[in-house]
Amino acid sequence: MMPNPLLPPLRRPPDDPTSLLLNGRVGWQADHMDNLVFGPAGELELDLLPEYRRTLTEPDGSFGGLALPTNLAITADGSLFLLDRRGPSLKLFDPCTCRFETVPAIGGSGPGPRQFSDPHGIGICAGNLYVCDTGNHRVGVFGLRGFALRGHWAPPASAGLANPWEPFDIAFDGAGRAYVSDGANGCIHRFSPRGHWRACFAGFGVVTALAMDCRDVLYAVTDGDPAAVHTLDGNGAIEPVPARPDFNALCFPPIPFEIDIQGQLHLETICTPQNGSPAETLFDLNGDPVVETGIVNFPTYESDGTYISLPLDSQLYRCQWHRIILHGALPSGCQVQVCTYTAEAALSEAELTGLPAEQWQTRQVARGMDDGRWDCLVRSGAGRYLWLKLVLHGNGMITPSLSSVEIEFPRLGLRRYLPAVFGEEPVSADFTDRFLSLYDTTLGGIESELDTLARYFDPLSAPADGPDRDFLSWLGMWIGVSLDRRWPEARRREFLKKSGELFALRGTSLGLWRQLLVYLGMQPGQVCCPGEVEEPSRKTCSPENLNCARPEKPVCNWEPPKLILEHFRLRRWLYAGAGRLNEDSVLWGKSIVNRSQLDENAQADRTQLKMTQDPYRDPFYVSAHKFTLFVPARYGSRDQDKKSLETLLKVESPAHTQFFVNYVAPRFRVGVQATIGLDSVIARIPEEDILSEAALGQDSVLGLERKDGPHFELGNGPRVGTTTVID
Repeated sequence: MMPNPLLPPLRRPPDDPTSLLLNGRVGWQADHMDNLVFGPAGELELDLLPEYRRTLTEPDGSFGGLALPTNLAITADGSLFLLDRRGPSLKLFDPCTCRFETVPAIGGSGPGPRQFSDPHGIGICAGNLYVCDTGNHRVGVFGLRGFALRGHWAPPASAGLANPWEPFDIAFDGAGRAYVSDGANGCIHRFSPRGHWRACFAGFGVVTALAMDCRDVLYAVTDGDPAAVHTLDGNGAIEPVPARPDFNALCFPPIPFEIDIQGQLHLETICTPQNGSPAETLFDLNGDPVVETGIVNFPTYESDGTYISLPLDSQLYRCQWHRIILHGALPSGCQVQVCTYTAEAALSEAELTGLPAEQWQTRQVARGMDDGRWDCLVRSGAGRYLWLKLVLHGNGMITPSLSSVEIEFPRLGLRRYLPAVFGEEPVSADFTDRFLSLYDTTLGGIESELDTLARYFDPLSAPADGPDRDFLSWLGMWIGVSLDRRWPEARRREFLKKSGELFALRGTSLGLWRQLLVYLGMQPGQVCCPGEVEEPSRKTCSPENLNCARPEKPVCNWEPPKLILEHFRLRRWLYAGAGRLNEDSVLWGKSIVNRSQLDENAQADRTQLKMTQDPYRDPFYVSAHKFTLFVPARYGSRDQDKKSLETLLKVESPAHTQFFVNYVAPRFRVGVQATIGLDSVIARIPEEDILSEAALGQDSVLGLERKDGPHFELGNGPRVGTTTVID
């Protein structure tokens, strides 16, 4: 029978099964959770016992380990500052010595401009350090470069405060606006990036610690019994939130180190001692090392936890759900039971709760995961909606961790190719499906590879994990590009991606220049404006946003260097009728390469005996088909990088040319290294040297060892060749 073209086509099942995904990023769609929590990355895990659970109201102000404590702040480059309230003093963590060093000329108790009285919170934004000087009723602003005092913040008299304000903590949103908690007046003040008071949000009570998440939502802790947590959005709306950090973990940017429940800092991830010897990496909130007793208090978890999902809709009538796939980790002693229930209509919460236990089907138990994956068939009957129940079990010392769950539907197994008698009644159909599922999984994996075959032909997705699966190099051979496996993977992908559009320029200086920009990572989009931020409402969780975001639209005026100098451009010849005698004109003749010529200029140990070409064409040959490449000196510091660069030049340079590589150091010396656009680099002031620790040489800066901490002001001491003469 021919289909009616005037009617819509009948809806049929897909040729391949589709799936629903449950995880911390897209949502777990949980209807009921008992003794379960979400981990830092959204994993489903067993909850800790009450005495080990963390809360957003912890006294250190770390919001259960989601944010930095009130007296800590970190810069975009990873510099960690700590306010020691005992002195009070400001400290900076030195990753080379794994110690907190005191910043000189800042701190001490008193009303002085650079002194503090009962300080609490600190913050960093836009190159400035902010200190909440509670006792002096002000917020001190210090520049991170040189720690110059830039001023003090305070609300104006027009703010109408009932009590003198007492700033306790400070946080910044994506636009650089500052929020300061004021417990004396029960409010939070908002300042512009330039320090102008803008608004006061009242109704908090004795507010203390503050933290800003990735959505520019402000979290505030209010003292009391019990302590409470409220949020403040950009419109000034105040809402209470649960005090459990697992409900808000995905909203905060990651911290580069761990803060435990005792408020101790585990800094092993940012401590890199130079001498290679072990260093103490556990510190308290005063910046002092903590002596480990050797007694480890392991957390204790709940033994069982239950998860029940919301009704999952397949949008297919009498859909036979196919498979449940678990992803995560199941340590020894842990297991997960998978149960399912299906129906054609969505059930209410009361109906779902009243289901007898025997109505839940599947009931498969996972006791281990190969490569972090485990699957089972859905044993429930056909139905549009499916409810998933997971029962997690642990031994109290460890917990299962499910990172995601996939639910595949509908079932399109091999039974559909068999005679109908194999699925005529439910028992036979269930046995046939379970038996053929062994082959379904294998064939499904092959079909999946075929469905995703296109990724092998894309430079950005082709596998490159090891010599046995280096499809990236194989893909480059198709177009005649030989990729050096010593290059980083990201560089190889970008180089191969750009190779196709550069074929028309291959063999030209422009083509080689653009290839070198990719190899050296000097493309304007990567060097000038890496990681441009979006609007504040769509801010991402990057390390720069621990305190505040970058400017919304950074200025990008950087242009890539020329890199290549073709030697024929060095010819400065005087042409008859079109030239003038000056410093740019050169009269040339047969002696341009100092060739030995009998009866002319032949001299022992002075002229050169050359057997090729002839003296009349020497002015052309001396600079023809030659070029010099100017690259940063860091690419010449390792033999591996030098060989990679030379290999690239040999492959991509025309065969008749000769190249030279000049590794440019960061300096500017007239007459030696001063060609604008090629090898002239303005170097920063070098690090100071101590006479007992370093040998004097070019660009050395002498400094004196300080007893009160590191020397932050460079350039003021004696400098060889400028302010110091050595006799």
